[in-house]
Amino acid sequence: MVVIVIVAVVVMLNQAISASDVEAFLVERGWLGPLVFVVTMWILQPLLLPGPVFMVPASLVWSAPAAIALSWIGNMGASFIAFAFARWVAQDWAQQRLTDRLRAWDDRVAQGGVREVAVLRLFTGQITPADWLLGASSVRLTPFFLGTAIGIIPSVVLVVLVGASVGDWLFAEPSRWGGALVAIAIVGTLRRIRRRGNPTTAAHNAP
Repeated sequence: MVVIVIVAVVVMLNQAISASDVEAFLVERGWLGPLVFVVTMWILQPLLLPGPVFMVPASLVWSAPAAIALSWIGNMGASFIAFAFARWVAQDWAQQRLTDRLRAWDDRVAQGGVREVAVLRLFTGQITPADWLLGASSVRLTPFFLGTAIGIIPSVVLVVLVGASVGDWLFAEPSRWGGALVAIAIVGTLRRIRRRGNPTTAAHNAP
C-alpha cells in the first residue's frame, strides 16, 4: 500500500509540473528566483520529485556556473532532509533487517564512509531512495555531507549542461518514474519471498 501511494504521488507531481512551468515561475520571481529555487528543491525533492525537474529549468534561466551552484545547494539540502527523515523514522527498523551484504557495507560506512557515500552518489545521483538508504545506515553526518557533496557533482554538472535534452527525455513520459519505482518494489518483494522460501537462507538469517 505504501509503495502504491508513493508511486501515485510521483506520477501526479510529474504530470502536474513541467520544466517550462518551473522556468516561468523562476523568471517571474526576479531577484528572489535563486532563493525560491533552492527552497522549493528542499521541500519537493524529498517527496520523490526528480531533481532534473528543477535543474533543467535552472540551466535555461541562469548561466551554467550559477545553475550548477544553485542546483548543488538545492540537492544538498534536499538530500539532508530525506536523510534526516529516514534516520529519525526508519533507522532502527532497517538495521534489524540488513542482509549480510548490506551489513558489510554498513560496517564500512560506519568506520569512515566518505568514499562509500561518494561512490554511491556517483551511481545514483540525487535520487531520494539513496538518501533513505544512507539515513537508515550507520554513516555519520559529516561523511554523509562530504560524500554527497563530492559524489553529486558529476550528475549535477551533466544535467545542467545537457539541459533541454534531459528535459525532453524526462517529461516525454512522466509515468516512467512511477514504472521504475514499481519495478524496484516488485524485484525487492520477489527477492524477499525467495529468501524466505529458501531453507538454507532462512536458517542462516535466523537469530
